[in-house]
Amino acid sequence: MSDSQPKAGEPVPQPYPYQEAPTWPQKIGTPLASTHPPHACMGLNSCKGQDRFGAAGPTDGPQDKIGKPNECAGQGYCSTTTDHKCHVQNDCRNQGGCGLNGTAEEFEQPGINDCKSLGSCATPINSERFIVNGRYQGQSVWLRARQVFHEKVWPQLREENPDLPEELPPIGGDDRMGELFQAGPAFLWISDNNANRRSIVACGSSDMSGATP
Repeated sequence: MSDSQPKAGEPVPQPYPYQEAPTWPQKIGTPLASTHPPHACMGLNSCKGQDRFGAAGPTDGPQDKIGKPNECAGQGYCSTTTDHKCHVQNDCRNQGGCGLNGTAEEFEQPGINDCKSLGSCATPINSERFIVNGRYQGQSVWLRARQVFHEKVWPQLREENPDLPEELPPIGGDDRMGELFQAGPAFLWISDNNANRRSIVACGSSDMSGATP
């Protein structure tokens, strides 16, 4: 056996799939001034320059991404709400994820809650999370959150801005980022290829329920 090959029982190294994406920031950047509330995760932003990178855009990662904030609603890379670990720990409306703790009704509308402490589970909503109860049991929390955003928030945004497309744009505004994040922000991206595993510390599901520094 070659010395370069993994030994029995060791994982086979895989190329990091997010080399083309900006590096996930530990701290939330300052967004452009907006009347819209903070949001729970990737692709749920209501205006340009509103995502975890803020108005200044990414500061680390590929050169073609650095300093370029997102250009449109629905394109943002991640949450602007204060990260929290679990059920009812959200600071404001539209800041709850869902998946593990909560009611079946709450599980139906991740990212859409009426007030502080009414959110179900942690944010951001990493792609590994799934709904454990109700009509959408077993389905992706993030994909359900995007569906709810499309059904409940997007029509209102299009009334304010008729230039918005009928369908949600891809994450980051380009097809490649849309492909990379088609199921939401993965643990591997949030943890910077496992370098910062404590970026995800949440209730239940073996550290896969949500993200906080």
